[in-house]
Amino acid sequence: MVLINFACTVPRSLSYLPLRKVVHISGALFPVIAVYSGKGAAVGLVMFLTFLFLGMELIKPKIRSYSLFKVLWKKNEYKEFASAPLLYLVSILVLLLLSYRLDEGLCYASIIVLAVGDGLATIIGIHGKMCYGASSKTIEGTAAGILGATMCGFPFAGFLSFAGAIAGMYVEARSGRSDNLTVPFAALLGMLVVQFLVNTYISITA
Repeated sequence: MVLINFACTVPRSLSYLPLRKVVHISGALFPVIAVYSGKGAAVGLVMFLTFLFLGMELIKPKIRSYSLFKVLWKKNEYKEFASAPLLYLVSILVLLLLSYRLDEGLCYASIIVLAVGDGLATIIGIHGKMCYGASSKTIEGTAAGILGATMCGFPFAGFLSFAGAIAGMYVEARSGRSDNLTVPFAALLGMLVVQFLVNTYISITA
């Protein structure tokens, strides 16, 4: 009876752009680059990709017929500005810059939630059978996102990666087109709050 209450009633698209999701998940490489090659290298690469993307948007009318871009752009992005990829790159850039001031491990784990968690939520979620009420987002997708983000984020943030994954995937399940912006910062906020609570508890009980 409980499972029936989660049965999907909203029509869902059972397809996605595989190459686009590969690119999305590959964003998890930025924290690795920051650790092994330095934050400056990671920031520089994200800035380069951002300007490259903006340049492609400017000449979109001339290049949208190429097959490569047909497997990267969604249908609504052929004539409109593709805001989702830009928000994705901006979020990663901001988190890398924040890592100079905040706990870098938490910033890196937040990027992982965006790249791996959000990516897996779509890949696994489209095959899911249990939805959130009138939403097309699935419980299976959220679970996969939490598991993947926690496992990949653990080397950077330890147990806090679980808190970030839960916060990020909770927001992902309720976000629309702005999820590339809301998900990573919800993850960062979730980890900061849990870190503060844990540190406060330790200081009180010490």
